[in-house]
Amino acid sequence: MKRENILLPISIILLGGCLVLSAWIITNGLQSPNQSIHTTTQTKALMTSDEAAQYMGISKEDFDWLIKNQIEQKKGLQVYDTYRYIPYISVGNQKFYNETEINKWIDYNMLNQ
Repeated sequence: MKRENILLPISIILLGGCLVLSAWIITNGLQSPNQSIHTTTQTKALMTSDEAAQYMGISKEDFDWLIKNQIEQKKGLQVYDTYRYIPYISVGNQKFYNETEINKWIDYNMLNQ
């Protein structure tokens, strides 16, 4: 058998082995326990009063008091700045809050107090 005929199968075997080894190294590196795997979590579009209070870092009672106080303040007003009060939507007798709107309310009130 000629030398050229032996080198081709050996080259193919070596190349295949290198591909398998590199694939294993890459896979092993991605699954390393030292690396944290970040998964994206889908946030809810709307939060309950409990969730909004927790998001803001205050007690549920303080949050309920804040909303009740704001409702009383708005009763006599016909026009007011949107983020002077925490925006919410009512569904039945329950109120729902949006994280982005709460953040805008916080920003507005930090600048206008």
